[in-house]
This record gives sequence, C-alpha cells and structure tokens, in this order.
Amino acid sequence: MQRCYPLFLILLFAISSCTETPDKATTETAALANVDAVDSAACVMASNINVHCGFSNPEDLVIVPGGDALLVSEMGEFRIHPPGALAFLNLKSGLREPIEINWQTEERWGDAACPAPDASLFSPHGIDLTQRADNRHQLLVVNHGGREAVEFFELLNIENEWQVNWKGCAIPPGDPYINDVAGLLDGGFLVTHMWDKALPFETVVEKLLGGEKVGWVYEWQAETGFTMLPNSIEQMPNGIAVSADNSKIFVNVYIGNKTIRIDRATGLVDGSFEVQQPDNITVDENGDLWVASHKHDPINQTCTETGVCLLPFEIVKVNPQTLEKTVILSHNGAPMGYSTVALKVGDSVYMGSAHGDRIAQYALDSDD
Repeated sequence: MQRCYPLFLILLFAISSCTETPDKATTETAALANVDAVDSAACVMASNINVHCGFSNPEDLVIVPGGDALLVSEMGEFRIHPPGALAFLNLKSGLREPIEINWQTEERWGDAACPAPDASLFSPHGIDLTQRADNRHQLLVVNHGGREAVEFFELLNIENEWQVNWKGCAIPPGDPYINDVAGLLDGGFLVTHMWDKALPFETVVEKLLGGEKVGWVYEWQAETGFTMLPNSIEQMPNGIAVSADNSKIFVNVYIGNKTIRIDRATGLVDGSFEVQQPDNITVDENGDLWVASHKHDPINQTCTETGVCLLPFEIVKVNPQTLEKTVILSHNGAPMGYSTVALKVGDSVYMGSAHGDRIAQYALDSDD
C-alpha cells in the first residue's frame, strides 16, 4: 500500500491526499482523533485542569510585568495564516480581553529599512517579552501575515491600562518559514527557521521524514542583521528560549524529538535531552525550563478544522544545568489537548494550544 505523507504541525500531521484508499486501521485512528476534536468542548474544569475560554488558537503566552495578565498570541491556522490577534488573559477575572494595536509610530526599533506591515493581515505566532536597556518593555512577535517577519512592539501601562504600540520590524533573508522568537539582553533576538518556504511542501515532508536537517536558528543584531547561529541546523527547530543571563540557548527540535542547549560563548551544543515532539519552551523565575510535548501519533492522528483539539500531551520541567527531566502533567482528553506552550505563573502552569478556544490552568504541587 502506498504511504501518505503527513502535513505537519498545527493541524498536526494531517494526512495529505493519496490516490489509494487508506486501510481500515488508519481510517479508524484518524476518525477517533477527529471525534475527540469536537466532543467534550464544554468550557468546564476536568481532570483537575481549569480552562479559560473565548480565545482563538492561543498558541503562545508570556506574563506581563506585575503578573496580573498573560499576553496571548492568537494564531491563524497553520500554513494558511489568516489574520490573527493579540489578546490578554486577565488572571483575576479569568477572562479574555482584546488588544487594539496602535500601528502608527515615529520612533523605530529593529531594522530601519523594514517597511510597516499590512495591519489587516497581521497573523502572530511565537512571541517574547523582554526589558530593553532603557527599561521599556519590548514585545517581539513572529508575523506570517503577508510576509515572514519579526515585529517589534512596545508594551505600555498607562493609568492601569495596557497598550501595545508597533515600533518596527526585521525580515529574515531568503524565503524562510519562521516560528518562535527569543529576545536578547543586547537588543538582538533569536528566531527559529523551520524550513525554506520556496521548497514544495511535499519535498519538505520527504526531507524531514528522511532525517534531513532543513531548519536552523537566526540571530539578529542591529549592526549585522541576520546570521545563522552555529550548530543550529536541525530537523525543524520550533520553540526557543534563553537563560536569564543569555549564556545558554535552548532550542526545541520538533521532528528530532529533542531539545538542544547551545553555549553562546563557544557556539557549541553542550547538552541535550530527549522529548517527544517538543513545541514551545519557556523559562521560569528560577531558571527552570518548561516544555510542551506532543504525544500523539504524528502519522495517523490529527484534529478537525473546528472544535477543541484533545490530542494527548505532556508538560515537562527540566533543570537547565543537569537537563534532568520531570513530567509535571501527562494528559489525554477533556478539557483541552494539544498544548503548544507551558508557562509557570505562581503556583500554576498555564497552557495554550494552536487549535481551539481555550487556555488551560493546572495547579502545581508544592514540590513541582
């Protein structure tokens, strides 16, 4: 029987069209996943997991200064990338609050030659929030809307109201498909490049399934622009984060089923750990790493176009020095699946998903 190659990621590994009819086992497996995606969609706590609904594909999360809200990247469907949005999750009320972006600016951050985006096409993906040398809060957003770019925003709090103002951008060379971004203390940033969009997608799939390393990490600096990070060529780099002192870089290699640690001083990979299909990675106030790991069958299982995706996942906590792993949560079923990010805030971990209407909240044990 001819094998169908999967269409990766957010509708995760949906089976591409084939001329032959799939066998009964494949059909039943896919059907089960599709049923899971539309059942159990009630916005209620289940399995000790609370949910905050009203979002649209809340793929990535960061905590705002002061800790009273999460800033949420609401991503358009993968590879189609219709317009998305930024929003807040108010941690006191548990409700979604919209963000109206101010796209007009006279002050420019990023590449001075980078043109302003078409705001009507804005389609966010990975995000990161850092504090600049002048103490202003800089939000970096991967944007697929009409172009592949990293957009610079300033996050402001004026009279207890958060504002998001566009400040500039930087566009990687060539025709890359970028995913996640991590800001650096020196004013630059790192961004993961999954594969070259100029390649036919079927070719990308064949290369990845064949073990080829088709992606890498770019570093951007105002003086030098984009340069490929040494030793970062891998099988689809996905999430990225840096240690608080920026000495270590952590890159999730989605198809390679691992996370690598790159020493910034030497440029060498000085450690790694195995984790199945790691999506985003975050660093908490203690420096520990939090990885969202997808646990479904990447060939035969996917989610439907609508509804809540309930594919299984794990949340893994990792010691950044020893790279020792602890599974904090292993979950399959309602009220949410297919977690793409885990963000520790106080005594809870918040989880977003690239497919669905909700952010999940899981209360941590005292020793987590």
